[in-house]
Amino acid sequence: MNEERTLPRAILIVILAIVIPAAVVAAYVWANHVPTPYKGQILSLNVYPIHHDYTQPTTPNGIGGQTETYDEILIFAYVRVENVSKIPLFLQDMWAVVDIPDQTDRSTAVSQSDFDKVFIAYPNLKQFEKAPLPRDLTLQPGQKADGLMIFHYQITQAQWESATSMKINIAFRHHPPLVMETK
Repeated sequence: MNEERTLPRAILIVILAIVIPAAVVAAYVWANHVPTPYKGQILSLNVYPIHHDYTQPTTPNGIGGQTETYDEILIFAYVRVENVSKIPLFLQDMWAVVDIPDQTDRSTAVSQSDFDKVFIAYPNLKQFEKAPLPRDLTLQPGQKADGLMIFHYQITQAQWESATSMKINIAFRHHPPLVMETK
């Protein structure tokens, strides 16, 4: 008779030993959950391939010239970032990572001083020109900021087309980066 009471009691003890700690952990996680303080979206993404052909002509002495080509891609990402928290957010840096078969390339967004130089060097890119998203921007609670970021990759158009993903990262002080994926 005693054994019949011991088995249900042992099962109850085991169940309580699992349920009570699980409930405590769940309550701790729920109480300490910090919501994501920002939202972001890519408003437009434009790709501009550049191909340079530096073929050297044959010299007067009959020695053949050299063929050298240089390919690069400029990415124009126009984004919106919104502070959905109750405290200010401090934007610190911006970069993008492109996953191409057999390699991953990272590019930091061009600096403010280089931003204007892109449109001087390539005047036909004026169609993509918008106000830049500045580094060291402070977003007050509820504030939104739209801005252009320019990324540079030394890859060919074919490599870009074979890319499996592109992730744009915006880093904030004291928070993990905002990651927006394309492709």
